[in-house]
Amino acid sequence: MDKKERVKKLLGGIESGELKKYTSIGVGGYCNLIFTAKSVEDLMKAVTSARKAGIPYRVIGNGTNVIFADSGFDGLAIVNRASQINIDSESGAVIVESGASLMRLILESVSAGLSGLEALYGIPSSVGGAIIVNCGAHGVTISDFIRSVTVIISSDKIISCPPSWFKFGYRESKLKYSKSDSPPVILSATLQLQHRKTEDSAALVAKYQKWRQMHQPLGQKTSGSVFRNPKGSDVTASDDDKYKSAGYLLDSVGAKNFRVGDAAVSKKHANWIINLGHASASDIRSLVEKMRGAVEDKYHVTLVEEIEYLGDWG
Repeated sequence: MDKKERVKKLLGGIESGELKKYTSIGVGGYCNLIFTAKSVEDLMKAVTSARKAGIPYRVIGNGTNVIFADSGFDGLAIVNRASQINIDSESGAVIVESGASLMRLILESVSAGLSGLEALYGIPSSVGGAIIVNCGAHGVTISDFIRSVTVIISSDKIISCPPSWFKFGYRESKLKYSKSDSPPVILSATLQLQHRKTEDSAALVAKYQKWRQMHQPLGQKTSGSVFRNPKGSDVTASDDDKYKSAGYLLDSVGAKNFRVGDAAVSKKHANWIINLGHASASDIRSLVEKMRGAVEDKYHVTLVEEIEYLGDWG
């Protein structure tokens, strides 16, 4: 029995298909081992089964910030739909499973009279993905609110990790860009939020939603921001700061006119790439390199991706 047959026997419920169905930008080749985890128990079973069979695996949340190669992924793609949220309104503690939508978490917290995450509303990430990249906006990051995170590590041991374990930085943690075939997997997180009137928090959500509608190409096939800001911060209010914004640098080199195949830079924001319909993963990666090269040529600044490339890129 080969490894793939073994993982099918251990796990069950495995499907096959194109990974573009599971990514927000709509690219990615074929994978013959796709498993949808509907609970934390499913997620743990998928991880341990892949390890027992000796099969590489990757967990996909909402499929943002990841670009799978056109050749697909030769391993187990675990689609994380473990999404329970438990809110203690009195203490402000929130326990959330890693496959839950970040936007749903924010709305349910606001409804319970809890505040802190409103600035992140509109980021189309799962909670697990948000923690891995330490997602943030408007000077707020998710790591600001983490009390502990439950993680299954390579020995199949489940541990509760304090924020310091992740070594959080600007748009990064120790789990970002992991090259391991069997990386640690986030199961759930406990967040600590503050009490606030629901109507006040709801007004903040509306404010940040309006800002995103004005500045970002919502409703289109994208993977979010392509590059991190070279200054390592979200704050770009002053004239000096704007020169260190990836969006400003890309706009100033004419990136909004760049296109490779059906991958094009957004006319609304120069740090976003849109799939116009039939873009390939290679189109997107080539466009990323074109954008980076233009900024290097003019400013001698090397932009670093927020997005992550997965699969076999040859």
